[in-house]
Amino acid sequence: MQAKPLKALIADHNVSFDPSTIMAALIKIGLAENLEYPSTTGSGALKSFKRLTPTGEQFGVNKPAMHPFKTEARFFAETFPQLLSLVVDHLRNEVEELTTPKTEAFG
Repeated sequence: MQAKPLKALIADHNVSFDPSTIMAALIKIGLAENLEYPSTTGSGALKSFKRLTPTGEQFGVNKPAMHPFKTEARFFAETFPQLLSLVVDHLRNEVEELTTPKTEAFG
């Protein structure tokens, strides 16, 4: 299966979400993770990148980047609709949590 960047799949399918919204949801549902690493320039600054978790790799691959430890998430066109469905379900749940009145516990 060919793996593409989220931006390309979003354009191919005319999806209204942007890549950062999709990746944020994937992190929250455990299909991706944000990893930090010290800058290779020696400045001491922390940098980060996002990669798919082993569970998330059913929807794509972690393509090696310029640094041996850094990867770029790429996604399969064939499973993109299912991936997007999981993202939409997660976002729907977040909205429901925001709009559902919370009951206060007394005691």
